[in-house]
Amino acid sequence: IKVLRYGEEVEEAETQEMLSNPKHPYTKSLWAVRSIEKPAETTEDHILAIENVTAAYGTVPVLHNVSIRVPRGKTVAVVGESGSGKSTTARVVTGLLPPSQGRVTFNGEALPPDLKSRKKDQLQRIQMIYQSADTAMNPRHTVRDIIGRPLEFYGGLRGRAKDERVADLLRMIELDESFMDRLPGELSGGQKQRICIARALAAGPELIICDEVTSALDQVVQEGILKLLLKLQKDLGVSYIFITHDIATVEAIADEIVVMWQGKVVEQGLKDMILSPPYPEYTELLLSSVPTMDPGWLAGAVEARQALDMADEVGEA
Repeated sequence: IKVLRYGEEVEEAETQEMLSNPKHPYTKSLWAVRSIEKPAETTEDHILAIENVTAAYGTVPVLHNVSIRVPRGKTVAVVGESGSGKSTTARVVTGLLPPSQGRVTFNGEALPPDLKSRKKDQLQRIQMIYQSADTAMNPRHTVRDIIGRPLEFYGGLRGRAKDERVADLLRMIELDESFMDRLPGELSGGQKQRICIARALAAGPELIICDEVTSALDQVVQEGILKLLLKLQKDLGVSYIFITHDIATVEAIADEIVVMWQGKVVEQGLKDMILSPPYPEYTELLLSSVPTMDPGWLAGAVEARQALDMADEVGEA
């Protein structure tokens, strides 16, 4: 048996060896699919489904027939360059941008497309952490107030009960109680992002959308945030949609990867499969854009980008 992917051979072996002991991640994924009698797309398997969504800003289309499923308790990384539709997809999920076509379901229930039409429990179960912690927090509110607000709104907690829960959440994000009365201006970038994580957790969500949450942080702080998110997922069973353009981050946290380009999903699957060669042209471009110590890296990345743009222009012509 020979196995082909994107026109290239990825594996070859005798029939029995191939069927019983496939080596390449893509072959393994094919073999896993063959044993499924019916599609595993039940609410028990997927917490969220984006189904054939098309969306626009005014008259400008930005998403084209996008479909993504998020397994319960897992992380789906949505990757692509700026303008590919990653953050717009998040806006559709949260109800900030109603789609013109398609729908979003959560635990098998169709969500109202508009945020204003959603019930409190629907808002509570899907939370979002933004790229810039500075703009996501009121600079005049203390950490106690920032984390405490969703505890009041969703849980009705007041006074001592609220403070105790704030302290619990601070411990969960590996900060102590002394941070409760600090203002955002007294925190480092990594500490601010941890507070934003605690605020999302305060609502008791089942799904958290992380929109470029590590892009403004240095490498050491990024690693700490990623380890924290993985620990919280293990402890709480929360699912993540992790939006990023950083392939190295994807490798650290993702279970599945969705690659977007020009408002479309161009590739999706298990992490090992997506990150194993051969690659579609755009995925290869994303991988080649990761900075390396090679002095010729930047020139090569620019050349690859220009080649892809030229091919796209020829296709449109």
